Amino acid sequence: MIRCKGINKSKTKKLGKTQYCNADIHPHQIYCHICGEPTPVLKTYLSAFRNFKATWQIQQKEYPQTLGLGLLLTLAVYIPIAIIVILLWNNYWMTNLALLFVVPLALLPFAQRNDLTVKNFLSCLKYYPHYWFFVLLAELYLFILKVICTGYLLNIMVDPVLHIVRLIMVLYGIVCVITVPYLISEKGVFVVKAIFASIKAGHETRWQLFFTAVQIFVINILGAVCLLAGLLFTLPFSYLLIRNYYLQMMEYELFISPNPTFKLDKNRT
Repeated sequence: MIRCKGINKSKTKKLGKTQYCNADIHPHQIYCHICGEPTPVLKTYLSAFRNFKATWQIQQKEYPQTLGLGLLLTLAVYIPIAIIVILLWNNYWMTNLALLFVVPLALLPFAQRNDLTVKNFLSCLKYYPHYWFFVLLAELYLFILKVICTGYLLNIMVDPVLHIVRLIMVLYGIVCVITVPYLISEKGVFVVKAIFASIKAGHETRWQLFFTAVQIFVINILGAVCLLAGLLFTLPFSYLLIRNYYLQMMEYELFISPNPTFKLDKNRT
């Protein structure tokens, strides 16, 4: 146990001088249960920037064995996704139909518990149907946002502010479900329940997850700029970055069980 260093506002107001909470709090608590003061956890152990530095050190040692997977993902997954988006840009339905079958392949590395290699990637193909359904729900979510925020199919004018709302909701949606693939593959949680569990778990860490998403976007843009060769390094690093943060969330017991069979694996490292 540690002592809360937050200020007890009620006692401070009553006595006329600063009174600290001093409540006993668990080291894994993000907020004090008495005064609500944030603990140092989000700025230290659950910091996206700390996770980036730690993951970078790991990747520098492991990147030679991940290059094969990086090459496979670049040529067989991400370049096809880019081609689909470019060629079918003006056909909303065909674009989403094509992505529905390709994007799940980009999620398969999330199911790799061991080294990020081509062999382990192929062994995770059994999770393709689960990720396919997950992508289907994601496309449905994006479709609803498109209709509401742009008037698509309704032939009505909408307030331009809704375009900003749509962008925010897309980004927020990505942050909310970023850990879903792990719950599906490692905990065997049904897709819908995994989504709700991920939303609840990320309630307090959503900004750190957002910073992690921004980090991934930036490094992969840099990787693509380097004649795509950089993606061989940045793509595996991206999956490792998310995985390490997911494991930190597991360590801090942020996931609430959506069913009796969903138990925390405290022996994982």
